Amino acid sequence: MDIRDRYKFQENGSEISFMPNYNFLRVLVWWLALGVIALPLIIYFFMDKMSGDQFKIALGLWTIYMVYFLFDFFFRVPVKYIFDKSEKCIYRKLLLSKKLMNFDEMTYFVNDERGGYYYSIGKKRNQFVKNYRISNYFSGSKASDKREDEYVEKILFPVLIAVGIPLNQ
Repeated sequence: MDIRDRYKFQENGSEISFMPNYNFLRVLVWWLALGVIALPLIIYFFMDKMSGDQFKIALGLWTIYMVYFLFDFFFRVPVKYIFDKSEKCIYRKLLLSKKLMNFDEMTYFVNDERGGYYYSIGKKRNQFVKNYRISNYFSGSKASDKREDEYVEKILFPVLIAVGIPLNQ
């Protein structure tokens, strides 16, 4: 799968848009399907073998599992960032579009977190207070370095060129 497909990257004359979490959709659907299959198995196999309290705890854990993945499915995966060249603004779209910042306020940086890192954007004055993740996590492995190079070349560079930030190659 091409990097542009993994991020659902679209570029037309007036705007650039992409979804940083779109790649997780396929994996998330599999985990949700596993959760749906697990419920009848929990009920059929373990209802008679567990006490009432143990069964309630297992059902509670299953519910937390499903709520977590449904939250990701409805509120994290569909987030789209739109870089509008005509208005020179950056928008974050979930259900409604929200203006994040103007092009001249934007800066990008690498955010390092727990052995991995990702690219973020934020306003120049408070970039470390409020920032937005615009890439998947990368590690230091060879496969991850290859994915990162592909991301930088095909996604990040067109965004930086559209915004007017000089490229640091």
